[in-house]
Amino acid sequence: MKKVIDTYQNEGMRAVARKISDKIRGRSGVVNNVNSINSKIDLSKSPQMPQIEDIVSQSVYKKPEKIAKTKLKITFITPPVGPGGGGHSTIARFANFLQNNGHQVSFAIYNTNTISQTAKEAQDVFKKSYGLSTVVKLASELTNEDVVFATSWETAYGVLNLKTKAHKFYFVQDFEPMFFGVGSRYMLAEATYKFGFYGITAGKWLTKKVAQYGMLADYFDFGVDLDIYKPKPSQVIKKQKKIIFYARAHTERRGFELGVLALQIFKEKYPEYEIAFFGQDTSGYEIPFEYTNLGILTKNELSKLYQESVACLVLSLTNVSLLPLELLASGCVPVMNGGENNTLVLGDINGIEYTTAYPTSLAEKLCSVVERDDIDAHSAAISESVEGKSWQKSYEKVEKIILQEVTLNG
Repeated sequence: MKKVIDTYQNEGMRAVARKISDKIRGRSGVVNNVNSINSKIDLSKSPQMPQIEDIVSQSVYKKPEKIAKTKLKITFITPPVGPGGGGHSTIARFANFLQNNGHQVSFAIYNTNTISQTAKEAQDVFKKSYGLSTVVKLASELTNEDVVFATSWETAYGVLNLKTKAHKFYFVQDFEPMFFGVGSRYMLAEATYKFGFYGITAGKWLTKKVAQYGMLADYFDFGVDLDIYKPKPSQVIKKQKKIIFYARAHTERRGFELGVLALQIFKEKYPEYEIAFFGQDTSGYEIPFEYTNLGILTKNELSKLYQESVACLVLSLTNVSLLPLELLASGCVPVMNGGENNTLVLGDINGIEYTTAYPTSLAEKLCSVVERDDIDAHSAAISESVEGKSWQKSYEKVEKIILQEVTLNG
């Protein structure tokens, strides 16, 4: 099971599904012993599905009465947790603020049919990777919470059927139906926005999306850790001839193939520029040009990489990534695809270069960035565009939303 969790965290659910399928079918792709009952696929073990009993349940959520408390017992219900996951990182930062502000915060793990984790395993990861010393339970063990949060479409089914008097919220970080082709999982994920939970979304675009399903929601703005992501001191600013790419081949919404094609075009025009991939180990992929495979980096390593690089190609085809603000703070130009999913969240910030999500357009935008005759001065200028965009206001806003929805004096 540890191998399954590691694969999920490092390569994504599609890789887990592929490996499960390979195991069922054998390496050749042909079903072993087709006459055997063991060769039949068990629907209840389909990858990335909630517990089947939670899907077929007819539970209906009715919002409880407000309560006379100011400090709440809050539990975030999440899928199995691994080190360095972006979704868990964002949840952890808000949980840490709420806990430090006097609320009793805990986590509960919702195990799917193919990926499971014990509470002890999850607690160790939260402490080691996210700096959180908090109680971790299994979702089935929850009893007397004031607030419970679903944090993904799978967990929304578990929260819907949770026998509790708690107020139920939905911490929405992306429009998850778009993680799949239009099919069973798309429809099941889409249905969760009709469960009646109050939504707290990562940016305005998601608030707009879930409202299409009648879901009430409010949003928090993205922030940046300005103590980590910052430009080099002015006296040593000097960019290397380097372009970086947030390469997440196992995450469809990051447009890996589009990025590789764009960089191939760019490299043909500017062969002297180093191209470096980060975000995943891509050594197993045939890349049609010379590049540096950096894999997964720490925050401090990322900061240094951003400081020395002229631009970063970062594609977000669903909700926007956290990277653009971190890049800007470090003086690195984000080259991105346009669209409301990005512009509605980030707004009109100096330094972001938007274009259409097409290889030639992306390559042309990268070329225009490296052709500037004021690269180093521009780097210093764009870092100033995110001054003041720390996470603090977002932390405070999320707490205010919770108190307004749950407490009599909120």
